[in-house]
Amino acid sequence: MKRMIGAAIANWFRKPENREKAKRTAKQMADKYQNRRKKSSNDSSSR
Repeated sequence: MKRMIGAAIANWFRKPENREKAKRTAKQMADKYQNRRKKSSNDSSSR
């Protein structure tokens, strides 16, 4: 089962537009995480 899932993901990543979409999504997630960390650290320092 794991091999089938891995093969499906690898096949999906073969298309350049899918690779770009994955990069964009990963960057958005990282930015959200960074913003949340900055926001929470600012909130705790203002108390």
